[in-house]
Order: sequence, then C-alpha cells, then structure tokens
Amino acid sequence: MKATKASGWVLGVLFLMVLFTCSGQVWLMQAPLVLVVGWVGFLQRVLPEVTWRWGAIAETVAVVAVLGVGTHLFLRRLWRQLRPEDERAWPVRWSVSLVALLVLLFSATMATVGIGHHVGWLASGRASLAESSWRFNPRHMEWDNEGLCRQALDLSQSGVPDARIAQVLLRGDAVIRTKAERLHVVPWRGAGGEAGFLVFPRDPISRERAGGVHCGGGVEQKSFQAAELPKLLAGPRVAADTAP
Repeated sequence: MKATKASGWVLGVLFLMVLFTCSGQVWLMQAPLVLVVGWVGFLQRVLPEVTWRWGAIAETVAVVAVLGVGTHLFLRRLWRQLRPEDERAWPVRWSVSLVALLVLLFSATMATVGIGHHVGWLASGRASLAESSWRFNPRHMEWDNEGLCRQALDLSQSGVPDARIAQVLLRGDAVIRTKAERLHVVPWRGAGGEAGFLVFPRDPISRERAGGVHCGGGVEQKSFQAAELPKLLAGPRVAADTAP
C-alpha cells in the first residue's frame, strides 16, 4: 500500500510538472529552487565584480577593535563598582557578545533600509516585476511589437512626420507610453516609399532574445532576429537620422 501511494504521488507530481511546462508556467517549478539555492548563482555572478576597498575594511576593523576594547574596559569598571563583593571579573566573552550584537543590529538596520529602498523603487517603476523565461516561442513580445507597429502606421497615415512618430507615441496613453518606453520605433520606408516601421526592444538582452518585427513598407507583418537588425538599420529604407 505504501509503495502504491508513493507511486501515485510521484506520478501526480510528474503530471503537474508536465502540465506546467506545456502551459508555460515554468516559474512555479523554478520558484522553490530559486528560494533555496538561488543565492549560490547570485554570489557566483556578483562576487567577481566586487571591488574590495582595503582602506575602508582596515578602518572598520580598527573601529570595531577600539569599540570592543573600550566597551570591555568600561563594563569591567562598572561591574566592579556595582558588585564590589563579587570576586569575578567582567568576562571578555560578554563584551565580545555585546559588540557582536551591536554589529549585527547595525547590519540588520542597513539591510532593512536597503530592502525598503528597493521595494519602493520596484513599486514606483514602470518596468515589469517579472519576465517570462519561456523560450519555445520564437516570437517573444510579438503582440506588443505588432500593437506598436499598428499605432505607428496609423500615425503615419494621419500625416505625422516620421521623425515625430516616436515622440507622439511617448506622449500617448499609459499603455502606449509604456510600450514606447520599452521598444524602439524606427521608420522603415518601402521600396516605393510606403510607410513602414521597425519595432524592437531597447534593452539589449531582451532584443537578443526577442528580436523584433517590421510592418508596412511593403511588408504585411514579419518578425526578424536580433542578428538581422544591424543590416536593417544600415539599409536605405531607414529614414535619415531616425536610427537609434
């Protein structure tokens, strides 16, 4: 019975993992792993970039040493005055424990202030708090790109000059402005002068992963990879002085 029950649990977990993977909800499996061992990858990435200021470290050690010695001398004298009948001296380990507690409280205060600062920064920023790690869809961010393409085409057809379309999009409503802040919109004329645009992420990492789309300019709607972007921007179809 125990073996059957264990097999049922294993099969159930495997079924849920396959279901989450197929639906793109990989984060549900990644979150527990990241919470347990995510700090290892963080240290591997951050420690090589850390610059050690040995002067500041020496100053910190000196201050802690002076604080520890001064605290011990003060408390030892105070102990003798308050308890003259006690023959025991004030233990050194008590002073060390007290100084260590003060350092720990100071570090915890700094960490709390840092957490509050970052939480406020994340809450007030417009950037998404999470980004999908789903890689099986080669047209990542497709709907945002196409939506901004259509908006740019509508502006061009209404008579807005190519050089001003990006500015107009940045002054649009909250949804359009958020997309325009995240995506470049570059005028891309067709061979016959038809209005068209290249739309791709401003962030290099997102651009490498997502690529972009071009619409209009004799093209109905077509996605392209990041490797194709330099050639497209250097081509004659890009309007003068509009390439990023």
